[in-house]
Parts: sequence; C-alpha cells; structure tokens
Amino acid sequence: MLKNIKAEKLNPSVKAITILIAAILIALQYITLLNIIIFVSSIMILLLFSDAKLKQLISILIPALMAAFGIFLMGLYYAKNNTGITTSLSNFANEPYAVRAALSTNFNSAVALATRLLAYSGLGIFFALTTDGEEFVASLIHQCGMSPKFAYGIIAAVNMLPQMVSENKTVKLAYKIRGIKVSFFSSRVLFTMLVNSIRASESLALAMESKGFTGNKDRTYYSITKIHWYDILFSCALLGGIILGMIFLQ
Repeated sequence: MLKNIKAEKLNPSVKAITILIAAILIALQYITLLNIIIFVSSIMILLLFSDAKLKQLISILIPALMAAFGIFLMGLYYAKNNTGITTSLSNFANEPYAVRAALSTNFNSAVALATRLLAYSGLGIFFALTTDGEEFVASLIHQCGMSPKFAYGIIAAVNMLPQMVSENKTVKLAYKIRGIKVSFFSSRVLFTMLVNSIRASESLALAMESKGFTGNKDRTYYSITKIHWYDILFSCALLGGIILGMIFLQ
C-alpha cells in the first residue's frame, strides 16, 4: 500500500509544519550521524517515492554540497574553540597535544555544521520537489485557516513572476534600441517594471472581482485538501525518528 503513495500526495501544510519542527529539532543537536541519516533518507525518499528526476535532483544537490563544504572549511578554522593556531596537515602529527586537540575539536564542530546544512538541504529539497504551489496555498486555506483573499493574492503574485522576467527583457530591449545601456538592477528598468506591475495587478484585481471573487471563506472550491492517515504517519516517522536519534545517537 505504501508503494502506491507518492510524496506528492502528502498534505502540503502537514508537510511544511512537520519539516519546520524537524528543522528546529536539528538546530538543537550536534549529532553528525543523525544529520547524515536525515539527508540520506530525504534523498532516498525522493528517488523511491516521488516523481523527482535524478538529473533535477543532482542539479540542486551540487550547490548544496558546495555550500556544506564551505561551511566545513569555515568551521574548521573559525570554530568557537579555535585557539587561533593553524598548522599544515603534513606536520599535524608533530604538533603539540594542545594544538592537535584544538584542531580536532574544530574538525568535529565543522563536520557537525556541514552535515547540519546537508540535513536542512535534504528536507528543503524534499519539500520543494514534492509540493505544488497552488495545492500548498489551498491547504493553507483549508487546514490553516488562511484568508482566501490573502491566499489567492499569493497565487496571483507567483503567477506574475514569469511575466516580470519577460517584462524585464522587454524594457531592457527598449532601452537598447534607444542606445541607452542599462544593467539588470538599473533604476530605470526597475522603475518601468514597477509601473507596469502596478497596472497589471490592478487589471488582475478587476478581473477577479468581475468574476465574483470576494474573499469570503463561505465559498465553493474546485479542490479541497484533506489530511489522511499517511500524513500523520509521515509526521510521526520524521519527528519520532529525529527525537529517537537525539536520544540514542548522542
């Protein structure tokens, strides 16, 4: 039965709240093995129980791994227990015990910080690749009591992002035709985009009102998200596993 349940079917609000609590629990511990287990488990669930593509997953993991490596290097040399003493790895065995102890402490702290970032990355990638934006907003309405007016405003804003990118290219092209060189963050381009965005938002608001949108909660919905037994199972498995790991792996 579990093989037929995809991660995309999990209730987005339950998923988001569970991952948020898990992130708080991860921040309270420095257990390297637990962080690695969380990261590996997130990737394995994505590969086995979701429609995420391996190529897409790798393209996201590369920046995450690079960031984790950067955190490792920073923690290795600037950890809170650092004595300010640096040494070459080739001469590490010849250094005094105090220097080796300080560097060893820094190494453990650096690994813990790097794997913690990987754990965060695994959970974040899991949520991003298995959650539909509109379904997430719908679940915020039905499970979290968000106002439809605010929720549909979020959907409208997100759907306008591709239009903003196209508008930026159009404005830059218009300035280029006139022989004016502008950068991406030029005030001229941003001001023009702001004016056009205000006009587009007003048109969108009028269109929603003309179709009878009032923002009242007692309205009909095309789809209603619900909480199922596998949502509770997911929350208990993730949070329970982290709590058990914090108890038995420290």
